[in-house]
Amino acid sequence: MHDSDRNLIEAHLGGQAGAFETLIGRHGPALLGYLTKMTHDRDHAEDLFQETFVRAHERARQFRGENLKPWLFAIASRIATSGFRRIKRHAAISLNRPVLCADGVHCQTLEQTVADRSPGPDARAQLEEKRQKVRQALGKLPAKQRSALILSYYHQMTYLQIAKAMGCSVGAVKTHLFRALKKLSALLAEPAGGLQ
Repeated sequence: MHDSDRNLIEAHLGGQAGAFETLIGRHGPALLGYLTKMTHDRDHAEDLFQETFVRAHERARQFRGENLKPWLFAIASRIATSGFRRIKRHAAISLNRPVLCADGVHCQTLEQTVADRSPGPDARAQLEEKRQKVRQALGKLPAKQRSALILSYYHQMTYLQIAKAMGCSVGAVKTHLFRALKKLSALLAEPAGGLQ
């Protein structure tokens, strides 16, 4: 039988050994991936990962939902983005705008470039180079924009889930995504992807 997150939290609160470890095993890999993408530093991400689960353990009685993932990502987002400043407002761009194409023919859209899809064998090296440029550009985004973009595209979370994870409104999530995509597009449109 597959225990729900709610059942595992209740078991943990009741002192059942292994319940919290099961939750870490269930949600840990995605959370660590998110934090690694946010920080671009595996060691720092692991520290934030541990802090996230320590806080989740300490605040387990406050969990009210059925799915622990948005709640964990909310804790992680607050930890990862604390201290970052807000940025100026930018205009929207289309996810279908071509990026990273020198020849003007073999172009990918921003959505295709950001999405983590497995390439065919013949395009693996070229796609990995593009992904590296995208990762570097992501690192230049302000923390809240980067967080919203990673949660949306890499973790396939809905606007509502992202809002809960980031502790903001759905409108703010849309604004963060809007700004992130514009800035990412500008960085990737510059020569050499806008990266030195």
